[in-house]
Amino acid sequence: MIQPKTLYEAITPLIVVNFIIGMGYLPSSTTLRKVIGVSYSILCLIIFGVLIKVSMSYVDYDERMNSFSSKTFQAIFYTNIAMTLCLILTGIWRIKIMQVAYVRITMCEKAFEQMELSKNYRNMYLYQVYAFVLVILIFTIFTVLNYNLMVEQDKMPFYIRFIIMLVAHYPIALLYVADISFLHWVRYSKIRFQQLNGLLQRMLTTTPDSPQHKRVLKMKDEWNKTFVSSAQQKEHRTKDNTDTMRAVKQVHLELIKCIRTANEAYGIQILLSMTVSFVFITTLLYNAYKIYWMDMPKSEMQQEMISFACWTLFYASKVFIINHMCALASLEAANTGDIICELYEPSTTKEFRAEIRDFTLQLIQNPLVFTACGFFTLDHTFIHGVIGSITTYLVILIQVGDITIDASNSTALANGTNVTITTLSNIL
Repeated sequence: MIQPKTLYEAITPLIVVNFIIGMGYLPSSTTLRKVIGVSYSILCLIIFGVLIKVSMSYVDYDERMNSFSSKTFQAIFYTNIAMTLCLILTGIWRIKIMQVAYVRITMCEKAFEQMELSKNYRNMYLYQVYAFVLVILIFTIFTVLNYNLMVEQDKMPFYIRFIIMLVAHYPIALLYVADISFLHWVRYSKIRFQQLNGLLQRMLTTTPDSPQHKRVLKMKDEWNKTFVSSAQQKEHRTKDNTDTMRAVKQVHLELIKCIRTANEAYGIQILLSMTVSFVFITTLLYNAYKIYWMDMPKSEMQQEMISFACWTLFYASKVFIINHMCALASLEAANTGDIICELYEPSTTKEFRAEIRDFTLQLIQNPLVFTACGFFTLDHTFIHGVIGSITTYLVILIQVGDITIDASNSTALANGTNVTITTLSNIL
């Protein structure tokens, strides 16, 4: 039975998978490991470039589909190649930033150990394993569904077919692994904030329907009859609560700082991912609409619609899952303010109330906000904005376009690209 004892052991699947695909993610590495990681990433980049050169002359969508689908999938193909180059290069750059974040996270783990809170290393480990197994399953289905569309079995030797599928789907694997790596730290922060909130919740001695100061007045006569030892126990408990509040305040701030550092490390990746996802979701849906009204054989239409659906779900899932997880983590960090406000009672000591006031000010000045290099915030509002923007531009493209004429699909791609920057800046 796997039972990780340290944080490094708990994130072993993350480290191994990132290293295998060439992302070069090695926290707390020695100089030798850094050199090996960077060298291996550069080697993966060179091999990928050679495979692109070999496969370019064989990749020709024009012979197997109409002009709309051809230009769309060519744009996706070349964009994914560019994303691969960016992800590997930013992966090398990210090593140094993630080492800083890892050191801070290790300090937070020591504080959690002192507060006797569960580390959940086993659950953390299994979550990564399940996530990567799910990615392998989705990746396999994705490859099978797009195989016939990308290769011609009668005209190509097996090794060429293998190279084309590798070049086309290696970027998908990189994007999935990069997203899982970022979401791992988002989920980690959510779990740790839940534990801190649970610790604060245990300090509440009354229900919301019966505030503590009312309970104090109701039990005044009983308190007057207690022994001196009871008063001493109460004083000791109050001091413990003050110390706990102070410790939670410090850990809460340090946890926000280290997660911000991790967000900064993945900022470029998220910005590119969200931008590309918005462009291609709009383009794929618009082209699917145009193909639906075209006169073509049913089997050909089904094949192209399946490919459109796969790519649309791929990009849409990235937007939804990343923003949803970031929103949940931010909400959990903000819930701490509601709990400590319930603890602010006249019956508590001045020192305890002073700690709560300081904690409240800290929460206001240091909220947990996930961003894409500061351009936009990752939360549910961004999801709503993307849905609204995609719907708006689809209506505009449908009204402007002419589905009865075999116009070039490059117009749709150009329209989608030109409005991307303006749209993303105005979503929130």
